[in-house]
Amino acid sequence: MSSAGEQGRVSTGAARFARTVLQRLASAVDRFRQLLFRQEWFNSVLMPAIPRSIRWNLRKLYFLVPELIESVLGQSDDLIPPKSKIFVGSVDFKEGAQEGIDRLIRMGVITPQSRVLDVGCGIGRLAIPLTSYLKGGSYDGLDIVPSGIDWCNDHIAPKYPNFRFTLADIYNKEYNPGGRVRASEYMFPYPDDAFDLVLLISVFTHMLPDDTQRYVSEISRVLRPGGCCWATFYILNGDSIEMMEAGKGSLHFKHDHGTYWTVNDKVPELSTGYEEGYITELFERHGLSLADGVHLGGWSGRPALFADEAGNLGDQDLLLATKVGRTVAP
Repeated sequence: MSSAGEQGRVSTGAARFARTVLQRLASAVDRFRQLLFRQEWFNSVLMPAIPRSIRWNLRKLYFLVPELIESVLGQSDDLIPPKSKIFVGSVDFKEGAQEGIDRLIRMGVITPQSRVLDVGCGIGRLAIPLTSYLKGGSYDGLDIVPSGIDWCNDHIAPKYPNFRFTLADIYNKEYNPGGRVRASEYMFPYPDDAFDLVLLISVFTHMLPDDTQRYVSEISRVLRPGGCCWATFYILNGDSIEMMEAGKGSLHFKHDHGTYWTVNDKVPELSTGYEEGYITELFERHGLSLADGVHLGGWSGRPALFADEAGNLGDQDLLLATKVGRTVAP
């Protein structure tokens, strides 16, 4: 056996070992993050206490490690944003987002011909898996964070002409403190009855009542009759409040404002919960029927809404509404 051959095998074995170590390290970092976000003290005490600029920079710094590991392992993908650029939700874009789209398909609320509006599209988490599904349909993404819209317009829109991304320059103390328009005054830049499906994942969980009312009104306006709205919330009712007060959940809404609750009044948009009766009445008043009910998630200590999913959608409460008519003016 030649020494060169032996050295080659040793080198290959060392490379495999190093790759395995790096993969396990990246996995451990992600598991640690998921663990933190299930802790009440982290979400309801530590996070609100950290100034926004420091909080956002710490997130970028945290994700540098797995991002560098992916780069070394050659796992980067032009349609997957760098982890340090992701500002909301799970960082598992491929598996987690695809599971969400598959669930929409199984529920029969989306087809390849659907006209989809994704309010709070972020940096393309749902748009990316939809690029291979919406063949005869269209996708419009709307978000208030400029960096997310810029990335989507640079990496997704040029390859998929039926995908469009629009910046809503709306003020939000947490996500767009430089915004020039109030959400309570904003009109979605789309015509009436333009969409078959409107998605809002982890949007109302960062909005106050006047803004929420405006968005629900606009959803009703742009959704066609018979179209569906899939939206997540933190819903407060007797059971969730009892479990929350017992410390069983991942969030503790400490400040009760009647129809809504906040984790921290200094940064109310960081996490906002709503009384169940208020939200159901608001949707119904705008012609959005909740006949399919409110599907309660795991944030308060219940079993996760979807046991196979650990991200925001599994933790948050889901409302699936159908437009049956508009009963109030915007």
